[in-house]
Amino acid sequence: MNRLNPWVIGTALALALAVLYAGCAAAFALWPQATLEFFNAWFHGLNLSGMQSGAKPFTLGLFVYGLVGLSASAFVTGALYALFANWLNGLSSGKSK
Repeated sequence: MNRLNPWVIGTALALALAVLYAGCAAAFALWPQATLEFFNAWFHGLNLSGMQSGAKPFTLGLFVYGLVGLSASAFVTGALYALFANWLNGLSSGKSK
């Protein structure tokens, strides 16, 4: 099996989650009630609407802060995934490094 490049995997995951984050932010900006109802379904009926009242206004700065934080976390997660996958693949084939 080819070794995974942690930089490539980390960057790919960071970009994928950045796109999803931007889409989610756009959906909430355009359809806040529908977005809350959608995520209520994801969380097995947990009522998230209480989180909306009195909430901080959604600003560009808040969007960028969330985007950078999520992307950085995704990059680290992807890079660690690649490192661990390479290591475990090496162990299973008897070539650990």
